[in-house]
Amino acid sequence: MAQELTVSKDIFIEAPVGKVWEVLIAPKYIRQWDDLPQDFEDYYLEYGKVIDWSGMTRLTVTAYEPQELLVFSLYVSKWEQPPSHYDIAYRYRLEEQDGGTLLKLEIGDFAELPDGRDYYTSSEEFAATALGKIKNLSENRV
Repeated sequence: MAQELTVSKDIFIEAPVGKVWEVLIAPKYIRQWDDLPQDFEDYYLEYGKVIDWSGMTRLTVTAYEPQELLVFSLYVSKWEQPPSHYDIAYRYRLEEQDGGTLLKLEIGDFAELPDGRDYYTSSEEFAATALGKIKNLSENRV
């Protein structure tokens, strides 16, 4: 059995859950901590919403529990199998804690991919950068 390749990182944010949630679902904030396609409209994310970089990568919101859980299923067009074959996702979990929010991010599992180690390494870098930006945006927005 292949080694699990799931990135798990968390960060404490000195802001209420509601502010952190908005930074996760509002395109005007998402653009400051992640990429969005040029033609992505400014509608808040919701269950079933698809973020599609035509012919390359697709993220689909597959779990949406306001102020608790946001999950994007990931599919890259160059992967050998159809999207239903893979269970690779970005999972954002929020918990109220000590007057702020604990944000937990899991990305993966990339073990089933031939180049899974590369995706894992890139995702570690993304998680560290994105969580820092989400923290900054959540704590410093009015």
